[in-house]
Amino acid sequence: MAQCTQRPVDIVFLLDGSERIGEQNFHRAHRFVEEVARQLTLARSNGDNMNARIALLQYGSERDQDVVFPLTYNLTEISNALAQIKYLDSSSNIGSAIIHAVNNIVLSPGDGQRLARRNAELSFVFITDGITGSKNLEEAINSMKKQDVMPTVVALGSDVDMDVLMKLGLGDRAAIFREKDYDSLSQPSFFDRFIRWIC
Repeated sequence: MAQCTQRPVDIVFLLDGSERIGEQNFHRAHRFVEEVARQLTLARSNGDNMNARIALLQYGSERDQDVVFPLTYNLTEISNALAQIKYLDSSSNIGSAIIHAVNNIVLSPGDGQRLARRNAELSFVFITDGITGSKNLEEAINSMKKQDVMPTVVALGSDVDMDVLMKLGLGDRAAIFREKDYDSLSQPSFFDRFIRWIC
């Protein structure tokens, strides 16, 4: 079934690369990102006003921000970048990650021009347990609101920080998907629900 064909969406995945997650789970998470890219109907070009484009930022500590790939419709580019991804294995600071994503993926780092399509819904998907440094978090949330970001939080594991998750979800409980572990990412029940939500 073709997904996200009816309306354009630019999806930025923010993947927690902190040591809490562990390498196995990190790989499960990036396989999930690839699976999403395969399921969605990707745009045909950057000028395509319909369909989906995807970007991925892996984040760790304040200075560890890795734009794995910028907003793209090119599945080959996505797969190649994911094949080469290196797990950061550092601490976690989600506020810095959001600001980095806004300034380097949504906007052009050189001149601040908007790289996200104006007519597309801009969606940030957080894959995290919400256990993170709180530095810059308020500033980051304001920055998301300013760019009209629609957040989705995929909260994995039993040990999560609900306060942070609610902030990331901009107060919308429906935007938070609670799953028991990273294996859930590949379960059809979760996957289909996620795709329907994002589209």
